[in-house]
Amino acid sequence: MKTLVLGTGRSGLAVTRYLLEQGRDVVVSDRSTREQVEESAYWAAFAELEKQNPGKIEWALGGHPLELLERCSEVIISPGVSLHVPFLAEALKRGVLIKGEMEMAYLACPHPLIAVTGTNGKSTTCSLLGNMLDKKGIVGGNIGTPLLDQVQALDSEVRWVVAEVSSFQLETVHEFRPRIGILTNISPDHLDHHKDLEEYRIAKSRMFAQMGEEGTAVFCQDDEACRRMAEEVRNGKLPRWIDGFPAPKKTKPPKVLTYSVNGPVSNGVALIDGRVVRYRDGQSEDLFAWGFEGLPGKAMISNGLAAITAALESGLSCEEIQSGLRRFQPLHYRMELAGVVNGVTYINDSKATNIDSALASARSIEGPLAIIVGGKDKGVDYTSLAQGLKDRDGRVFLIGEAAEPITRKLEELGFQNMEQSQTMERALQAGTSFLKEGGTVLLAPACSSFDQFKSAEHRGEIFNDLVAELKSRAEARA
Repeated sequence: MKTLVLGTGRSGLAVTRYLLEQGRDVVVSDRSTREQVEESAYWAAFAELEKQNPGKIEWALGGHPLELLERCSEVIISPGVSLHVPFLAEALKRGVLIKGEMEMAYLACPHPLIAVTGTNGKSTTCSLLGNMLDKKGIVGGNIGTPLLDQVQALDSEVRWVVAEVSSFQLETVHEFRPRIGILTNISPDHLDHHKDLEEYRIAKSRMFAQMGEEGTAVFCQDDEACRRMAEEVRNGKLPRWIDGFPAPKKTKPPKVLTYSVNGPVSNGVALIDGRVVRYRDGQSEDLFAWGFEGLPGKAMISNGLAAITAALESGLSCEEIQSGLRRFQPLHYRMELAGVVNGVTYINDSKATNIDSALASARSIEGPLAIIVGGKDKGVDYTSLAQGLKDRDGRVFLIGEAAEPITRKLEELGFQNMEQSQTMERALQAGTSFLKEGGTVLLAPACSSFDQFKSAEHRGEIFNDLVAELKSRAEARA
């Protein structure tokens, strides 16, 4: 029996390479035709693998024929492939095991894992942990190179692996069991992929499904969905995943810790009067003052507390933790300063791909605001976005396929301070003209990028390029 790999992208390439190294025979399948696959960025690497492993790779391109399920013992899918597509639904019905690259990375990883999931704050929390661990850790997963590639080439100094893990990756895990697992928050997102919000939430819960008493589960006390899941973990009553996936093994629950920017916690870390305080079994310990310029605002402080909680559990000292916090620089396209032109500040938060993240960004800006919103419509209810934009009272410039549904929600609330710009360039020009004497143009889309751009990074790059052009023209006129 062979292993079927769905997808010829970066993740599919990493999985195929690993399976061949393990001596497995592989079938690589993709909905794209061979001609389309041969034009992709990863075809040369696939071709080299085929050359190095003659007769070990079979191709099934242009679709996923059901007969493959008769010859393959397991299917390994790329993140973003929905379990509800007919081919995978049939695989589950036949009892064919479905895995993802994250499951395989965990099994191949020689060191304990700190895994971070949540709707917002994953990348920042992971980057902070990477800073704190320094040479003792690496950061990977959902934020770059496939983790499967990384864990097979670790330096001798590495002791911990930090992984950003999406709901897409968690829905295909089986034995995945991080030593420390962090849930930052849950709000409506990816409802074009998941059947509903509850399925999205349950996918996130799989982070903790196999954790035993040797593990530590970390939750944000300030988030209602996190509090609910913390109780489920404590009581060993996590919800069952979709039919066709084996139920997790019964284990004793892990240690549960929480963190908060709003007040004390039972066990964990909180910010109290500007100081970081650790709570353990009714006792509190003052650790250090909060004063880290790279982490402004409640949302960023919350990410910092999540990282501190995990770092303390991993055995790091307060000196190592504070050093990591001081050295942190905001990530690309996350509240990144793109430039200042003629008194107008341009902030790039292209990675604000959901409602809560976009509204947090808008609320953190003081003074006149022009906010660019929109992108691919992920099927969410935009009521809370519309209400938040109305409350912030800046001018809204709408782009992409989500412009229409967001406009309708704003109009229902009687909000008129908006315009449909459709493209990023028009929105930036209109936002600049609106502000005139000064203020902030903020890109905080609240939507994914795949209607007009290749990725959130590509969208952010275009925004920065447009700001650079504005600056260049202004300097030429000066």
